[in-house]
Amino acid sequence: MSNAKRALIGCGLVAGAVACFLLGMLVSQRAEQGQELLHPPAASKPSSSPAGRRVYSPGIADDPYVAQQWRQSVEILERRCREAREFCTEARAARRQFRDRE
Repeated sequence: MSNAKRALIGCGLVAGAVACFLLGMLVSQRAEQGQELLHPPAASKPSSSPAGRRVYSPGIADDPYVAQQWRQSVEILERRCREAREFCTEARAARRQFRDRE
């Protein structure tokens, strides 16, 4: 096979890949627009309380998941203090902060 044929085949493959990519983008945009018409986004619906966690909320300490993780961390520190006599100061401070928050 000559170099000219190889170059022609290579250019054809690249052009085909670009065409398939653009076609995929076009189809996905149309499908997305169709979904928006059938099911409006949740942000447009008025809601009295948000569903799930508010990850970007500035009041992170009020999140039940965060409180649970914090409690587990305090318990791990306290267990380490009891078993190995390490991190006792940190465990006491963490327990105090956790109690103050509640």
